[in-house]
Amino acid sequence: MAIQSNILKTFVRANLWLILMVLGAAGFLTVYLLPHQSEIDSPLQVIYKIVVFLVISAGIALFPNRSRCGYLLLLVPLLGFLGYIIPRISYLGFVAVPQGLPNAEGEFYTYLYLMLFPATLLSITLAYRLGGGTAGNCLKIASSGTILIFSGFLDLLWFVVNPIGIPSTLQYAHHIEMIIGHYPSYSEGIAFAVLHLPILGLVLLLPLDRWLHRLLEGPAAPAPSRGPERTNSAAQR
Repeated sequence: MAIQSNILKTFVRANLWLILMVLGAAGFLTVYLLPHQSEIDSPLQVIYKIVVFLVISAGIALFPNRSRCGYLLLLVPLLGFLGYIIPRISYLGFVAVPQGLPNAEGEFYTYLYLMLFPATLLSITLAYRLGGGTAGNCLKIASSGTILIFSGFLDLLWFVVNPIGIPSTLQYAHHIEMIIGHYPSYSEGIAFAVLHLPILGLVLLLPLDRWLHRLLEGPAAPAPSRGPERTNSAAQR
């Protein structure tokens, strides 16, 4: 039994990245089947989407980056962007929404915010990993992007970079409304975003690489004592 247990542990450690990617892919398919809308029906939907994203991020972070041709894997997200996400967003933005097709706005929101940004963030993380980045730093990149998107940074800057003017209320910040119980004023949105800075700083300071090493490799074996050798050497002298 002990031998079988060790074989199983070795297999899981060697293929944990693949297991996580399979689970993440299955989770993504379930998320994709959810209604495409900007509103949030339940906090559990947000939590589930974040968990799925982090599972995929962990799979990328643990991906073995020893192949010289590994960089070619970056063609996969490029094909995904050019072959599906961007054409889909283009159609929804240029055709479906202006023509008022059914649920066009919900579809547009889903592809623009819930697919394009996560896909971009995961692509950056994968590029860093393939370039020799550590697993812990990969998780920090993915987590930092998640914190930023939920901090309201985008919601605030949307009114700054576009010629619309500063509103009194961030009426489309559904994730903030879910937490504080009402749609925030612009000032409350700024405060909400600023409060995320300590969280971001804490995540960036976490020793994730050390923790992952202990989790996956186990504690380092203690160095053998050289006391007797020194004693014998001294005696010989």
